[in-house]
Amino acid sequence: MKRISIKTVGCRLNQAESAQMAGRLKAAGHSIVPFGQPSDVCVVHTCAVTSRANQDCLRIARVVKKAAPETFVVLAGCGVEIDGQRLKEESGADLVLGQKEKFSLPLVLANQKQPDGDDRHASDNASCLPSFETTRAIVKVQDGCNFCCAYCIVPLARGRPESRQAREIVEEVKALSDAGYLEVILTGANLGCYKDGSQGLVDLIAQIEAIEGIARIRLSSIELSTVELELVDFMAGSKKLCRHIHLPLQSGDNRVLSSMGRRYSVEQYRGFVEYAIGKLPFLGIGTDVLVGFPGEDESAFQSTLKLVEDTPFSNLHVFAYSRRAGTRATTMSDQVQHADKQRRSHCLVKLGEKKKNEFAMNFIGREVSVLVEKGGMNVRNSGRGWTSEYVQADVSIPGLTANRIVNFVPSRWSQGALR
Repeated sequence: MKRISIKTVGCRLNQAESAQMAGRLKAAGHSIVPFGQPSDVCVVHTCAVTSRANQDCLRIARVVKKAAPETFVVLAGCGVEIDGQRLKEESGADLVLGQKEKFSLPLVLANQKQPDGDDRHASDNASCLPSFETTRAIVKVQDGCNFCCAYCIVPLARGRPESRQAREIVEEVKALSDAGYLEVILTGANLGCYKDGSQGLVDLIAQIEAIEGIARIRLSSIELSTVELELVDFMAGSKKLCRHIHLPLQSGDNRVLSSMGRRYSVEQYRGFVEYAIGKLPFLGIGTDVLVGFPGEDESAFQSTLKLVEDTPFSNLHVFAYSRRAGTRATTMSDQVQHADKQRRSHCLVKLGEKKKNEFAMNFIGREVSVLVEKGGMNVRNSGRGWTSEYVQADVSIPGLTANRIVNFVPSRWSQGALR
């Protein structure tokens, strides 16, 4: 019996896998404690998507070891898969576990040894309900990617695409519904590539929508050139699929997109957004933009800026390109100066705030549905959550509790929330 804390760095897929690890550790008799509280074991679930994420994982492990040298620190996941031994040496961690091995942690703690092939196989077949600390459950449906964009480390960290069986996913969602969850978020390394025989992502969503206790289904990022058109068509007639789609753009310049190895043009991206908005006028559209990719000159950046300005995005995630060993972009010429990356990032972040505010203003005076996740505004009977379109909202209703879906008509947009 050990007290175990888990610190998750990175994407929703990492969050889903942390919940899987937590569920298996609980089933083995251990207790999960919040990160930062005294623990016997601390798992740092690493991210390798940027060099900054890598450094964050190192820093977290060092801080834990310095504050509590007796804590057994485990580094797990993508960062370990890419550069595990270096991370172990530089962080002072006691153990590193790659993508498959991390699910064997209960066996490792029981046997006090590195997992072998049999351990990994037994762990992969373990069937335990994921354990979440939030009112929304994140469900991993797919892993791996073979798109191999020039800047991306994910294919090296997670391998080729693999999808879970639809039957297994539906059973998990039913169990989560029985446990009281109203909303599930479907996630994967390349979610639009989900495939189980002849069934694709939309077929899976339709099966989950039929589960009575599930009120909302949300999706993580979807790549253009996968199932986006079919998805929007289904969304337009769905009562449960949230009116939000996260569609990475990365660049608004065709030359840069081609150099990145992206599978679409600016015109195709713009055409899809027009189609989607035509079907769902108040659709929330989030995106990722990568600035400072090798060869991105000022003209290319201005093209990106204009496309973002002209597109009704609801939120922007802006990243500055950083070299990742093992990717094609590392050896490309015309690397962009740090100062230019910083300036361009700042410009897009500022524009992103403007776009978020403009989108949120559409819902003033219009009824919205909010899943209340936690208390808000330090006021009794109040709560904070997200609308179907992924706009943050603060709600105040007598008797309000978390994990409840409420409808209300906001009268203003203030301090980053509908109120």
